[in-house]
Amino acid sequence: MNEYMLVYQGGDPDWAKNSTPEQMGAAMEQWGAWMGALQEKDQLVSGGSPLHYAGKNIDADKVVTDIAASELKELVSGYSIVKAANIDAAVEIAKQCPIFNHAGIKVQVREVQQMG
Repeated sequence: MNEYMLVYQGGDPDWAKNSTPEQMGAAMEQWGAWMGALQEKDQLVSGGSPLHYAGKNIDADKVVTDIAASELKELVSGYSIVKAANIDAAVEIAKQCPIFNHAGIKVQVREVQQMG
């Protein structure tokens, strides 16, 4: 089994602030159920975490710019790491992710390269 990072991109940066406690609870329940099912199948390496939309980019010349200047749809909003036999199986896992219950989301599936 290989490890794959699911990189969540886009979404509404104000979703948590504009959601009702019921909406937030329902979303957390969906995430918990999805991760629980992956854990039962020994496919969950890390549930990951959501990320703030604000941040900084640093280039090779050590120039620092605000991430907020990036297009919203390209901003990374979180990640998870799963185990799968191959990238196609990882894609199938990603397709079931509750992140797709929100508009404007893309998920990158990337194999974690093993070093050493």
